[in-house]
Amino acid sequence: MRRRLIKREWKYWIIYRILLKSAIWLINVMSWRMAYSFARGMARFAWLIRFYHQTVFKNLNLAFGKEKSQEELKRIARGAYHNLTRYGVEVLRCYRLSQETSDHMFTIEGKENLDRALAKGKGVMTISGHIGNFMLLGIKLVQEGYPLSVLYREVRDKKVARLIKDMQRRVNIHSIPALPAHRAVKESLRWLRKNKILYLQQDRNFFEDKGAIWVNFFGQPVPTAPGTVILAKRSGATLLPMFIIRKKGNEGYTIVIDPPVELELTGDKEKDILINTQKFTDIIEDYVRKYPSQYFWIYKRWRGTLRKLEEIRAEKIAKENKA
Repeated sequence: MRRRLIKREWKYWIIYRILLKSAIWLINVMSWRMAYSFARGMARFAWLIRFYHQTVFKNLNLAFGKEKSQEELKRIARGAYHNLTRYGVEVLRCYRLSQETSDHMFTIEGKENLDRALAKGKGVMTISGHIGNFMLLGIKLVQEGYPLSVLYREVRDKKVARLIKDMQRRVNIHSIPALPAHRAVKESLRWLRKNKILYLQQDRNFFEDKGAIWVNFFGQPVPTAPGTVILAKRSGATLLPMFIIRKKGNEGYTIVIDPPVELELTGDKEKDILINTQKFTDIIEDYVRKYPSQYFWIYKRWRGTLRKLEEIRAEKIAKENKA
């Protein structure tokens, strides 16, 4: 056991001290053009060694398997690899992002929706997902003068977690750990009562024993947190779909802020959570369908889906046998 722990410590030490810190230094001494060339090279390398291939193609087949050919899925996957390495380069350079570079790099569509929502004085909660370089979305909004906090799940490795926290601090992004849940709810409500933006992603995996509900994402059941609906009802905050999309030709990003989404309230608490969480998931799915290569297909969003489908199938057979 002790030998295994020492081996793990050495592994983290190599990743954090040597690889990660070297990458940060190297990318920050490069020009943007050189950094993007480096990202393309890393994407090709990751593709050749089949890094995350199993997860990526499993996810793509669950989402698009009945709609697209394997050749089309392969094109989406290659595009996703290129985008992911670009995201990495941009994040590692993010705290050197000047206002001048930022203004050239970003276009914001629907800013009036955000201003009108904040004018109500009850804060804003985002409907968003793992698409585009969402960390840059937060950085740009903070540069524009909008206080923003991210509800996030801490990574296991403390050194990497500290690095992420340090990067957020440098770009003035506040953060709220998702666990423990009771503290996260308390801090989130306090933040919203100050009429600020709480950035949430509704396509995060959530565990059944933690109160997950099952909604459909690309026609497949996925475990999803009910927290957005609960927080929105308790705070009265405005819900705004908010996404960051890479422009064609790699010419920066468009931040899209759509009109507010109203909660559907039936008087039945469980039904309200299910209906509205499905509505949020449908919004994310619409964006992924428009920009499939910009989604994080390496993320295990459909974890537990096949088991759930087997349960549904078994329940259906049991009902048919009873009939």
